[in-house]
Amino acid sequence: MDFCLAFGCKLQSTSVFFQRFSPWSPRAPMTSAINRRSVLLGLTAAGTTGLSALPGTITPPNDWLPSNWRDLGFPTRRWVTAVFVHTGERFQTIYCEDGNYIDPAIKLFSWTCRDFRLNEWKILHPMLMDLLFVLHWKYHRDLINILSGYRTPETNFKLEGAALNSQHIWGKALDVHLQGVDNKEVAKGFKEIFRGGVGMYPLKHFTHLDCGPLRNWVG
Repeated sequence: MDFCLAFGCKLQSTSVFFQRFSPWSPRAPMTSAINRRSVLLGLTAAGTTGLSALPGTITPPNDWLPSNWRDLGFPTRRWVTAVFVHTGERFQTIYCEDGNYIDPAIKLFSWTCRDFRLNEWKILHPMLMDLLFVLHWKYHRDLINILSGYRTPETNFKLEGAALNSQHIWGKALDVHLQGVDNKEVAKGFKEIFRGGVGMYPLKHFTHLDCGPLRNWVG
């Protein structure tokens, strides 16, 4: 896959990668949940341990952030390539253009990550796709496996170990797996750069990411 390097806005350096954001709803303006103060352009200052940079980039050791992001900021054109493992359906499209989320793309992503047991869906928080976009870059993976997105309360109640008020019910969580990447490393990396929920499930081979309160756990 050829990663898009045409970035469109300048961002200032901050001490965290993602800032806390207001709850998103389908009625809210379709603008990026990551604004010009959302991207850390010096991850070493936060003690982030990342993989080596992409070939051709000039970055400090242990800093995975592409130099283009350092110069131009978080891309205003973003895409995701993912497969929902339970149905085999793929989402492979641009979901953000000129810094604005694309409504049909969000709806398609939400449908792809539906509660497959009851075939019901809910609009997912668009920042979840931003997290996947970062995963593409940080771990150099063309495809991300999604094990769970939206869950109905009925499905969530039946799942062993699921939190009663799971963020999956509210359309604000994903369970993901990257082929060939240690899930412990994914969880560790996101705990250091993302202010949301990060759960590590080593025996179940996935990492939980959500847009809820700041917390982390091992399941």
